[in-house]
Amino acid sequence: MPLALDHPEVSLPEAVTTPETSPLFSRWTNPSNGLTSFVLTERVAPVQQSFYYTHPSFSDDGRFLWVRLGYPPPGGMHSVQTLGVVDFATGEVRAYPETQFPAESVMVNPATGEVYWTNQLDVWKRGPLADDRAVRVGRFPSGLTADRLSLLTTHPTFSANRRSLNIDARFMRADGSPLCFLGELPLDGSPLELWKKIEGQYLDHGLFSPVDPDLQLIAHEYWQDAGRTGRACDGATPYHRIWLLRRGGEIEPLLQEPVSHSGHEWWSADGRHIYYLHYGVGVKKVDLATREETLVWPGHLSHAHCDRTGRYFVADRMDEPGNPDCHVLFRDTLTGKSVEIVNRGPLDRKLTRCTHLHPHPQFCLHDRYICHTTTVHDRVDVALVPVADLIARTA
Repeated sequence: MPLALDHPEVSLPEAVTTPETSPLFSRWTNPSNGLTSFVLTERVAPVQQSFYYTHPSFSDDGRFLWVRLGYPPPGGMHSVQTLGVVDFATGEVRAYPETQFPAESVMVNPATGEVYWTNQLDVWKRGPLADDRAVRVGRFPSGLTADRLSLLTTHPTFSANRRSLNIDARFMRADGSPLCFLGELPLDGSPLELWKKIEGQYLDHGLFSPVDPDLQLIAHEYWQDAGRTGRACDGATPYHRIWLLRRGGEIEPLLQEPVSHSGHEWWSADGRHIYYLHYGVGVKKVDLATREETLVWPGHLSHAHCDRTGRYFVADRMDEPGNPDCHVLFRDTLTGKSVEIVNRGPLDRKLTRCTHLHPHPQFCLHDRYICHTTTVHDRVDVALVPVADLIARTA
């Protein structure tokens, strides 16, 4: 299948099937517009969920697709997740129960197909094959603090030189205030390299620059701080959420002026821009050199992601807080045309789940597919949509 994008053609091995041809996937057609998605209907767990939108889940050769697995009772919820992998060469979905991790703290190395995850103070990895074994590759030093660990890293990313994973470790002190350690953990087993320690502020969602190993973006969760300190938290209060953190500890706000109610940021593929959601306004792009902002997709959106050219975008939309719809939309920002991938009504509150069920759509496998979490079968599944089909509808 040609990419139909402004990228070099990437060929997949002939022995590897695709979501369109694999018996592990079933077609689901949006009744409102006839658009086809491919849902992973071969199941090894009650909950099968896609990764957070900033994290690729495919190996570069297209053979392996990693997914999050959960085992709550019917209608229940459970916070512990493990990993599974779809093997398009053998036609299997394999579950790996030893890969327990919290929240979204998991990352795939597309070049090798290996997956990395955190568990308490440790970072682990394993390969995708059945006889691969879990290996601990790093550990946060327990002697730095005796406070209670909240999370070691929100969602780990690789440094541009593939030497380290970013760390945005949050600990909670006895008085309820946060203590944050920001830096990197080398993958060769070397000690933590601490860039900055921050007390009394809750920082998370750290992401390494894709081109500069000495730069990360980091988010200040004003809402978390407000909940603990009792300060006013009214959605209209402007504050600096997105910060740039440099090796050596220098930290500065990304934007020239604070913004009311913003979040869910990510890097452009070339590292020249940072995108974020200005809630109620739309997706904005910030030029890292000039700090100028551009509104690239107006609308009420929750999470968004773009392809490597920055032309095509995908987003989810949550119309009802606490009981979100499952709207997933694709947009060509050059033509201004959009198409809805999924446009179902509110989720059943009794749906079996692990964590929250935002679709978190992302471009993946060299921008061939959109991957997202779906509930079109009234359960939690992983869906893939060919990008070429979406481009054809928005040209």
